[in-house]
Amino acid sequence: MAPVADAINAAASNADLGRRGNDGIALTDFQVERDHPTYIKFKWSHHRRSPNRFTTWLRNVKTQEHYRARLTVWTSSGQSQVGLNSLGNKTGEYQLVLTKYNDYDNVYARSETFKIRDDDF
Repeated sequence: MAPVADAINAAASNADLGRRGNDGIALTDFQVERDHPTYIKFKWSHHRRSPNRFTTWLRNVKTQEHYRARLTVWTSSGQSQVGLNSLGNKTGEYQLVLTKYNDYDNVYARSETFKIRDDDF
């Protein structure tokens, strides 16, 4: 396992989203676990006005393409993980994006950029 910046400062990466009012989902922890295969663990905070569910995507920073990592994540659980299956062995720089259910244009939170390499699959 290569020593990488596995713990990403998720709070800083949400700063460019501006105030989202009462959406109530904030990414609080994010780790790329470079196992075989690599997967992404993440945690979020929420409150009573938060939506019951949301969708997670892997967003290619260069192409702006979104790959649905998990269609339904239940908000109340507070933590989850996703694999890289949706990428189809596409390497590059990505962000984990938490959005309104099945709507990647309505972003609640996103991680800082991380790299996916050939050996992550």
